[in-house]
Amino acid sequence: MKKHSLEQRSVEWHKLRLGKLGGSECIGITTPARMKTTLNKKLAETLTGLAEEVFVNEAMQYGIDWENFVSNRYSSENFVNVENVGAITNDDYSLAILSPDGLVGELGAIEIKCPQPKGFVEMSLLMINGKKGLDKIIASHRPQIIWYFMMMPNITYVDYVIYNDGFSEAKCDYRAIRINRIDIINDIKKMIDSYFIYEKKYNESLNQILDK
Repeated sequence: MKKHSLEQRSVEWHKLRLGKLGGSECIGITTPARMKTTLNKKLAETLTGLAEEVFVNEAMQYGIDWENFVSNRYSSENFVNVENVGAITNDDYSLAILSPDGLVGELGAIEIKCPQPKGFVEMSLLMINGKKGLDKIIASHRPQIIWYFMMMPNITYVDYVIYNDGFSEAKCDYRAIRINRIDIINDIKKMIDSYFIYEKKYNESLNQILDK
C-alpha cells in the first residue's frame, strides 16, 4: 500500500487516477453488465490519456463544500486526528486506486457523505434500523466501503459519516457508524474476486485493441 501526498481533484490527482478504478466507481464491477461499461470507460482513458468529463451538479458540490467541516467535526467528537491523503494505491491491485476522505491512525479510515435532505433521512433511518454492518448503509455506497478494506489491508474499521446542515436546528444533522473488517470478510473476498475478473478482462481487451 502506498500513500500519495497530493491534493484531491488537482491536475496531478486526476492524472494518477487515469485508467484506474476508484472507490466511487467500483460498483461498476459488481455485475457483468456494469463491468462491461466500466471496462470500456477505463480502456478509453488508458488509450487516449483523457478522462470522461464529470459534470459536478449542485448536490455533488454541496458534498465537496462540507466535507472538510464534517471531517473536523468527526475529529473533534472522537478526539482523533484525521490524516488527509490524496490517494492510496496497492501493488496487488495495479488497476485500482482509492481517494479516502481521511485516515485515522494506522487502523482506521473515514468516509463522508453529505446527501440532500431526502437522502439524509433515508440514510439516517437505515443507520438506525439496519441490522448490522453494511446493512446499515444504502446499497449504492456499500462497494465503496468494501473498497477501503481491499485497498488497505491493514485497517480494521471504516467510520461512515453522514451530514446535512439543514437538520442542524433539529440537532440531528450528523450521524456516524463503524463498519468493522471482521463483519464483512466475505464481502471483501467477493470484491477481490470481482476485481481480478475485471483486471483479466481489462488486460485481454487492451491487448486485443493494441493487437498484441
